[in-house]
Amino acid sequence: MPVVLARVDDRLIHGQIVEGWVPFVGADAIYVVDDEICLDESRCRLMRMILPSGLGLRIISAPELCEALSSDRLSRVLILFNSLNSLVAAIKNGFSMENINVGNIHNLRGGHQITPTVFLNKDDITLVKKLHDMGIVLEVRDVPDGRCHDLFKLVCNEDVHR
Repeated sequence: MPVVLARVDDRLIHGQIVEGWVPFVGADAIYVVDDEICLDESRCRLMRMILPSGLGLRIISAPELCEALSSDRLSRVLILFNSLNSLVAAIKNGFSMENINVGNIHNLRGGHQITPTVFLNKDDITLVKKLHDMGIVLEVRDVPDGRCHDLFKLVCNEDVHR
């Protein structure tokens, strides 16, 4: 089963995902990966309610991702991570992908504005560098037809890693 897009977006399922990214990449299932969100029944119920019929949804923890992907051989999956931390947790549990899309990381934890939709605090910047060192490219692009930027290069150019 192919992963057609892996994206960090703290808004998770919303119009831009359902109306823009899903058709753009031809996804027929969405996996939301976050160790805390998968335990929050209210948030899970809300995401199930707003998802259009015909689009599969799994809300799982990072350790469950690889098993879920290997058991679902028919779907074209769009993976949504709530944060860079969730992405790193999935990687530590065996998930692998060379390019990860970064859509939105809001300034809820304090941080420096890197793009209009991405704010990174010191911990996030450390993770960006760690992912870069692992050979993973974090591509900032909010909508399918938007400009794509390498997050590592933006972080280095902004000199926000002090």
